[in-house]
Amino acid sequence: MTNDKIQMTNKFQISNFKFQIILWIFILAFIVVFSYLSIKRYRTLNSYYYDLGIMNQVVYNTSKGRFLEMTNQDLKKNVSRLAIHFDPILAIFAPFYKIYEGPEVLLIGQALILGLGAWAVFLISEKILKKKFISMIFALSYLFYFPVQRAVIFDFHAVTLATTFLLFALYFDVLKHYNAFFIFTFLSLLTKEHIGLVVFLLGIYLFFIKKEKKVGLITSFLGISFFVLTVYFIIPNFRGSEHFASNYFSDISSRLNYIIRNGYAYSKTLIYPMFFSLFSPLTLLISAPEWLINIISSNPNMRSILFHYNSVIVAFLFYSLILGYKNFDRLVKNNLIKRIVFVLFIILSLRSIYKFNPVPSSVKYPVSYRDLDSVTQKSLMIWKEKLKDDNIIVSTTPRLAPFFTNRRYYYNFLYDSAFAEAGDTEEEVEKSNISNYKMADYVIIDKQEVKDSLPNKFYQKLNQDKDYKMIFSDDKKIEVYKKI
Repeated sequence: MTNDKIQMTNKFQISNFKFQIILWIFILAFIVVFSYLSIKRYRTLNSYYYDLGIMNQVVYNTSKGRFLEMTNQDLKKNVSRLAIHFDPILAIFAPFYKIYEGPEVLLIGQALILGLGAWAVFLISEKILKKKFISMIFALSYLFYFPVQRAVIFDFHAVTLATTFLLFALYFDVLKHYNAFFIFTFLSLLTKEHIGLVVFLLGIYLFFIKKEKKVGLITSFLGISFFVLTVYFIIPNFRGSEHFASNYFSDISSRLNYIIRNGYAYSKTLIYPMFFSLFSPLTLLISAPEWLINIISSNPNMRSILFHYNSVIVAFLFYSLILGYKNFDRLVKNNLIKRIVFVLFIILSLRSIYKFNPVPSSVKYPVSYRDLDSVTQKSLMIWKEKLKDDNIIVSTTPRLAPFFTNRRYYYNFLYDSAFAEAGDTEEEVEKSNISNYKMADYVIIDKQEVKDSLPNKFYQKLNQDKDYKMIFSDDKKIEVYKKI
């Protein structure tokens, strides 16, 4: 090899290394920033029993040898988490509770795993497109894509991890490293029961489009088997009835106009900054079950950009983005048009960042968590320490739950705020939940949470209950009641 060729090769390698260094700086920044913000959200009483308190109790109990055990508020007893959702991936966090017991473990772990999804995007893009700069831009767009940032900042949910698991599964399929492909596919199936439907369609895609017949058949069989087993056998067996969210999908015909109108707006919001994905429609359709579940659900939270329900869609949006860009690049011969369209992609991405992202601070609606006053913070720390014995049964208002679910039994003082979407009335919620606190030895109230009409009924019942006596009040926010 001549000296000129050696120098050119070295320059190319250095250039490639620079792109990777830049990307890893952004990935590490993402992990640090969103670990900090999600922990601050929890510590400033902006998290709730649904779902950070639940997740913390499940992992805490698992760390104590009580595998996936949690207190079910409807059944008023401890059950397996598998009675609610199939997300046994939670157990992988239990060993870390031996080092530190608390939601911080979950929040940091979530930011770490989700941040690594950007590396998967880069690897897939680099392999398919052979363009380092474009691959870095797509990976950075993942870190700044609003559903990614919103999911990681909205407490902790196991399904959020599926974004990264699915992206790495897709990467290893591109490499034809099928053992690694099945490992990451299997991990994604452990994050929620409906992932099996998406994995089923992924297998169909591999079989018919990529002609990977054996892998496609196994993948489809694995996906549909997991879905049927978890939705129709495991969850009903542990719950004693059908899936709790089944009511979300009733009366579809009467809601059809609403579904179409809101489904269009929801889809447009997610896709327009990722419009290259439309040039690879078949890969985008792999996530069709997730789109349909979110669109036809009567629960509007499932179509919100603020929550975690878009996690599976994100993985296939970025896979389609990469393949769609490749298809567009092949179809369009004019380099000027290509550059203009790519600039449009950058502009729309920046516009979506401004409109929907929680960070950076220059966006339209930046996230901001105000520190607790010193009195409330002191009260919380005192009672967290006093009630650290996990045999003590505690009930708290929802925002206090993540501080007090390091125990075997816990009762939410109020109720699931999504009760209306499940078809329940206020009267039904009051009747079924208002006495839950009576199972507890101690009840801790954040007075800011019981000001509205329905929560205040719960609060008044506690105050009139002769079996409980107020033993502490900081005259600001926190009250503590003890069973006598």
